[in-house]
Amino acid sequence: MSAAGAGPVGAVLGLDGKAALVVGGGFGIGRAVARMLSGLGVRLALIDLDGVRAAATAAELGALAIQADVREPGAARAALLRSDEQLGGLDILVNVVGRGAAAPAAEVSAELQREALETNFLHHVEFCSAFAAAARTRGRGGAITLVSSLAGVVPFPGQAAYGAAKAALNSYTANLAVELGPHGIRVNTVAPGIVRTDRNARDGDTDHELAAVIPLGRFAEQDEVATMVVVVSSAAASYLTGQTVVLDGGAGMTTGFWRPPPDSP
Repeated sequence: MSAAGAGPVGAVLGLDGKAALVVGGGFGIGRAVARMLSGLGVRLALIDLDGVRAAATAAELGALAIQADVREPGAARAALLRSDEQLGGLDILVNVVGRGAAAPAAEVSAELQREALETNFLHHVEFCSAFAAAARTRGRGGAITLVSSLAGVVPFPGQAAYGAAKAALNSYTANLAVELGPHGIRVNTVAPGIVRTDRNARDGDTDHELAAVIPLGRFAEQDEVATMVVVVSSAAASYLTGQTVVLDGGAGMTTGFWRPPPDSP
C-alpha cells in the first residue's frame, strides 16, 4: 500500500479523498497507519503526546499535527473537534494509544487499575463520543477503528490491569456499534498479539522462546497491524461492525504461550 498505488487502491478501498484522525500517529503502529492511509489518498490529522514527533510525521505526510495528552479531561474531545473542523468533517477515527501496566493479577491495586483505564480506555470513550456527535451533526456515517490487545481477549500473565482495560474497550466497541449502526457508523477493534516495536524490544533469547510457541513462529510487524487497521476502516469491511479482530499469528489458540512465569503464585 504505497503512495504509488494510491489512486486505484485507494479508490477500491473507498479511502481516496476521505479524512481521518489517527490518535498516536506520530510513532510506532500509529505512524505506520498514518503513512498507509496517506498513501491511499486520505487527508490526515495526527495526535501525539510528543509534539515534535507529531510534527515530524505530519510534515512528511502533509497532515495536521496536534500535540495533546489525551488522558487529560476534555483533551480528546477538543482535539477531535479541531481535527473535524479543519479537515471539513472526519470520515475515519483510528486510536492506537495504549500501554501495558505490568503486575501479577493478585497484586493489582485500585490505583494501578485506574491508571490502566486512563491510558487504555477512557480517552477512547471521549474520542468516540465526540466523533459520533460530529458525524451525526454533519449527517454522514464513518468508521471507528480502535487498537486493543490480545491481552483483552485471553489471559496474559503479568498484564491483568492492562488486559482488564482492553477487555473494557472490546465490550465498549460492541455496544457502541449497536447504537451507532443506524447512523451509518461502524465501530471495530483490532487486537494484536505481540508486535515488534522499539518500545517492547526484548533480548534474543526471550524473543525466540515466545515466538517458538506462536503457530506462525514470529511476532507481528507494525505494518501488518497497520494493514489490518486500514482494511477494517475501509469500504472493504463495509459490513463489519462490533467486532474484535484478533491478529496474533495464532498465539491465542495455544496454551504454551500463556504459561505463567515460574515465580507466579
